[in-house]
Amino acid sequence: MKAFYLLPILSLAVVAGCARYEPQAWVDRGSVDIAATGIGLIYCYEDANIIDGERIVGTLCGEPTSGFFSKGEPVVSFGPWGRKFMRTLVSDTTAGAQAEYEGKRVLLKCSVVTAPDGKTEVGRDCLVTMNEQRLVGAKFIFKKSE
Repeated sequence: MKAFYLLPILSLAVVAGCARYEPQAWVDRGSVDIAATGIGLIYCYEDANIIDGERIVGTLCGEPTSGFFSKGEPVVSFGPWGRKFMRTLVSDTTAGAQAEYEGKRVLLKCSVVTAPDGKTEVGRDCLVTMNEQRLVGAKFIFKKSE
């Protein structure tokens, strides 16, 4: 009989918890450094910003290798709201990769990151803009695990 009285109380607690839900509102947490070293793994960073008056979340990912048997160059990808949207080899990101998302121009562009010796390329510092407004950025260091 006590369980019968407990059911309405639990139901009210669940409903009250749902009524208090507030959507995420954070924006522009800034760029991060990511050591993308594990073969076969994807390393991602998520950030958000206000683009043309609308909050948009973007996910920027890096993979240390591409192709079969982990024999290709690193890959950088981007997707709004956790979707798969753009994927490109790092060699193509220096010039920038462009696409359109819901009428907005998306540009994924990366600059070369060199080792302290200034000669050896070790990664890419990437930035995604939407309608020329910063969305998400991350610096990927692509060093293969030994």
